[in-house]
Amino acid sequence: MLVSHGCRFVLFSEPMGSCPWVERALTPWLDQKVADCKSTTNNTYFFKGMSPAEAELAFDMSGLAFRSYTRIAIVQNPFTRMEQLYKRIAATDRVWQMRDRVGVGAPEYARWLRSTRPHGNGAGHRGSPRWRRFGSWSVRAWCGDRITHLVRAETAKQDLSAIFSKMGIAPELGGRTGDFQNLSWVGGNRDPEVNELIHERYHGDLQLYHPIKADLRLVA
Repeated sequence: MLVSHGCRFVLFSEPMGSCPWVERALTPWLDQKVADCKSTTNNTYFFKGMSPAEAELAFDMSGLAFRSYTRIAIVQNPFTRMEQLYKRIAATDRVWQMRDRVGVGAPEYARWLRSTRPHGNGAGHRGSPRWRRFGSWSVRAWCGDRITHLVRAETAKQDLSAIFSKMGIAPELGGRTGDFQNLSWVGGNRDPEVNELIHERYHGDLQLYHPIKADLRLVA
């Protein structure tokens, strides 16, 4: 989470951290200490990776009016995000790694996908890393009604430029430009079961990638 009290904006990266360059671009305007992780010893209520709901509580505890700020959330296409989440778990989960060593292999993707949830503990449990718990959340679950602007990770440079230009600031946004040829709403995953499940759970997310129906609230 990135905060500028001077420019009155809060920006939330999506839980998988798909746009790390955004923090570097916005550094000149960031004036709120944000700890690397949630802890009682950081002398701040704010920490990286906190959800909009947690941030609103932190603002309240700091005597700040969260909803008077421009609140921006970066989101990612769920087809891409869930595949990346699956691969990251396979690369870090000790049980999955042990299965691989004994020749069992990681759970089949569609089977794993069915075991996840778009809310709650997501793709993990209460003790899991935050990226694993929140990585499978839907936009609705992650943002609620706390966000004023949604930014697609795949077109973050353009989407953010439109927002910040109206705020009178011009960060050097070095992220890649959009590549709509690769957006999964065009064809989705080749597995019909995966397609159906993603569309069922993340219908609202996918609407952000529809070329006509997308409502990103970029100029709200």
